Amino acid sequence: MEDPTRKLPRSGDGKLTDIVISRDLALRSSKVVREPGHVLALDGIRGLAILAVLASHLLNSNNVSSYPALQLLLDMRDMLWVGVTLFFALSGFLITGILFDTLGSERYFSTFFARRALRIFPLYYGVLFLLLILTRPLHFEWHGQAWRFLTYTINIPFTFEWVNVPSPFINLRHFWSLAVEEQFYLLWPVVIYLLRSWKKVFAATLVGAGLSIAFRVAVAFKGWAPQNHTLFGCMDALLLGGTLALLVRSRFRDRALRWGAPVFLAAIGLTLVEALSHTNFDWWSSTYLTTIGMTVLAVGTTALVAASLKPNSVTQKICSNSVLRFFGRYSYGLYVYHYSVDASLTMPIRQLVEGHGGPKFVAILSAAVLVGGISVVISVLSYHYFEAYFLKLKRYIPNPRHVRTEDLDSVAVP
Repeated sequence: MEDPTRKLPRSGDGKLTDIVISRDLALRSSKVVREPGHVLALDGIRGLAILAVLASHLLNSNNVSSYPALQLLLDMRDMLWVGVTLFFALSGFLITGILFDTLGSERYFSTFFARRALRIFPLYYGVLFLLLILTRPLHFEWHGQAWRFLTYTINIPFTFEWVNVPSPFINLRHFWSLAVEEQFYLLWPVVIYLLRSWKKVFAATLVGAGLSIAFRVAVAFKGWAPQNHTLFGCMDALLLGGTLALLVRSRFRDRALRWGAPVFLAAIGLTLVEALSHTNFDWWSSTYLTTIGMTVLAVGTTALVAASLKPNSVTQKICSNSVLRFFGRYSYGLYVYHYSVDASLTMPIRQLVEGHGGPKFVAILSAAVLVGGISVVISVLSYHYFEAYFLKLKRYIPNPRHVRTEDLDSVAVP
């Protein structure tokens, strides 16, 4: 990049004047990136994601019905794990934006990792350490897997061998997604720091998404068990979220937001068509879903994030709803706690309702509402009386509000 002070005219012996003018022009010629304000609709996106995950887990039952209409509902329920994909897309969008906006900061790495640690580690390790302390009195069995939880490597490789770790009443298998995110947090800041320019980072998001598809296709071609729960198996959603983050920081912003809703609807429509045309449409047996289908959903969820950012759009209004934002605020705790509450209480509640003559669907809905409600209470208490104390420490590690980055490409200028 050309030195903005190189062509400054000299003003006699006024060296001090020259220095002041040079500094002023240098500051104005560099590109200033401002940290975006809090977007309410993104809280709603997070709320949608956790509600989808809760419904997927808490409404779990048989997946076959002789009634076509009910079978369609069961197929749609079985696809609600897409809430995790939405979490990934949103995370990739937010993290890439934060990292790119703060490239010029001297505390680029330390600020990012410290703030992430304050948000993630207290609850994650708090739960694990509590379970480890209770291991002997409650006779938990870790089967040699505790170190994998502690090191965020429980998804390498993904396996069902630890479904009942550490107990049939404590379900931690969904922690694989937290491991994926933590691995992404470790690698992606380094990639962005090394590439730095908008064009290179943008290309990296697309190449990485392509490699994720290639990885899943190779696994399917070899006949191996699907590895969609590994970082390489699902990083397309994270990276496509990053693609969107860069687009909204470019002259393509309006176009990206305008196409959000149509692309989302197209992706969901294609997925539904595929689901209706196959009897076994799930991530472990559907070749389409374990290969290209995962990327279609990644594109769709990223498009939903884009649609929520379009000012005054229907999607933004829906996602700004106070109910969705409530669930979004407590989504992390809900994600961590709900599966263990489910493992402990869902079947007893269903059996109790059915034992008193209640229909099966009433038993399922009753258990889902009660378990979901208990999970919400636990999550709210956890947030305000545990997590909040660590989140308050973030004020001592603020993200830089104005970061001067001189090597952004011209394409990134709105």
